[in-house]
Amino acid sequence: MSKVIIYGYSNLGMKIASSLKKSRYEIIIVDYDENNYNKAILNGFEAYHKELLVDEELLEIGIENDIKAFYCVSDSSNNNFFVTLSARSLNKNIKIISKASSKQDNKKMLLAGATKVINPYEIGAVRMFRLLEKPIISHVLDKILFGESLLNIEEFSILEGSYLDGKYLKDFDFSKEFNIIVIGLTDKELSDDFILNLYFENHKIDVGDTLVAIGYRENLDKFNKYIRNGH
Repeated sequence: MSKVIIYGYSNLGMKIASSLKKSRYEIIIVDYDENNYNKAILNGFEAYHKELLVDEELLEIGIENDIKAFYCVSDSSNNNFFVTLSARSLNKNIKIISKASSKQDNKKMLLAGATKVINPYEIGAVRMFRLLEKPIISHVLDKILFGESLLNIEEFSILEGSYLDGKYLKDFDFSKEFNIIVIGLTDKELSDDFILNLYFENHKIDVGDTLVAIGYRENLDKFNKYIRNGH
């Protein structure tokens, strides 16, 4: 059975572990924080209380073995960087998905050996993993989170002054105009539940709504700029 190692069991790490819990992968949690380590144990995961800042600890958790993916998503940017660097030096083929604390950290993590970088403004969309049952979308999300795709998934909050405020989803062809796919949204006036675009294409977009889209980074950035000022 392939293993998934998650370094960091707070916020994003917990969401990833929860999403993959019913998968065919063996999940291993590693955290230097004792409270997070205890949470992982209580939630039924195999866990290690380690910082992973020395190669011996990475070897002990099996970094050289059959690892499907290594998530480096702790709350410490420095730890994420050094653990990514060490993991890559010990396993040239492993897929490493690292969390960056800002857009500026993307390049640093990639240089350290990350296969893919998850940014803070993307991570909220991870919750869809356990909400979506559509097999094709689930497959796409799986590829994105395992670093097997250049596509990214991102949430876009509609703020005061947004060009989309007051407009309808059906009035836009996001695929044609921006080369992205808006797969759904949350509507603050209805609930926090995720709604597939397929079932709600007549939706009127309001301040407080959140759109979720899949696309290449440059196209998502272009769309983000557009919804803020319309250019």
